[in-house]
Amino acid sequence: MTAGPYYYRLYDLVVRSAFRLEEADECLAAAPGLDIVVADLSRHSQPFDGFRHFAILPEGDLLRFRNVGSFLVRAGGREIAVDLDPAFDPRLLALPLLGPVIAILMHRLGYMVLHGSAVELDGQAAVFLGDKGAGKSTTAASLVSAGYPLIADDVVAVRLLDDVPVAAAGYQAMKLDAHMEARFGPDAGHVIEPSDGPFTSGKIRFRLNRENPCSPLPLGTIHVLERSAANSFRPFEAVDTFQALIRFSYFPRLGRAAIDKGESADLFAKAARLAGHASVGRLTVRNGLDWLPELASFLSHADRRDHALA
Repeated sequence: MTAGPYYYRLYDLVVRSAFRLEEADECLAAAPGLDIVVADLSRHSQPFDGFRHFAILPEGDLLRFRNVGSFLVRAGGREIAVDLDPAFDPRLLALPLLGPVIAILMHRLGYMVLHGSAVELDGQAAVFLGDKGAGKSTTAASLVSAGYPLIADDVVAVRLLDDVPVAAAGYQAMKLDAHMEARFGPDAGHVIEPSDGPFTSGKIRFRLNRENPCSPLPLGTIHVLERSAANSFRPFEAVDTFQALIRFSYFPRLGRAAIDKGESADLFAKAARLAGHASVGRLTVRNGLDWLPELASFLSHADRRDHALA
């Protein structure tokens, strides 16, 4: 099952992994900031309802998935212990590991973790957030297919570096709708998992043939997406910025344990710090795909971002 160690660079960390992660870029062996190890977590095998269960324990954060396995993000955030179910295909490990598990890790390391996508525009990380169906994945994928570098998909990790907000570079893989895959050329990448896979929720898991950025990028505008008859952007006031950061943060999505009093206070403090340094606003986009080249040009001109498109 494992033949490591493998070394990767993910989210500003050198990662030493017992598992191969096709989504990530390998790097030279170095002192790791994070170890991903095989462990026996059977002592945490109590029954639970649903597909996923999250618990905060004295030794760390435990995330369990039915028919997948258990993941323990150890306190201190420097090790992820993995105990996979025997029937689970380890090729699919990145789906939970580089999604909710890595989101927990980055949250514990002090990042504000957002559920969305980020693409490099004009040397900055443009972030796209939104409710289901708002078009965040389609918007990011369309920009990437047009040549704009991917920064992160699903898990966007942001922190203040000397009071300057930066976004950590994740890995070069995306979840794509079938119609978006057709917009990528034959040499753009390859399918890791098809849309009819057991854990892909109707989307293709696509690995880009690009190297991941080696360092974090300055945070550009955070766009909260909505569908509309016209394309436009309006910046938020401070209160709306704070509320958007809370609403689209990743950690509370994990369930009741993630929103108790102590956890909520920490999340609110992170959002308040970032809100004072981040540019956030509402981006409305037309339905359909024909608007995408126009939108990329619009987003690349900061002096036009407070005006509606014709």
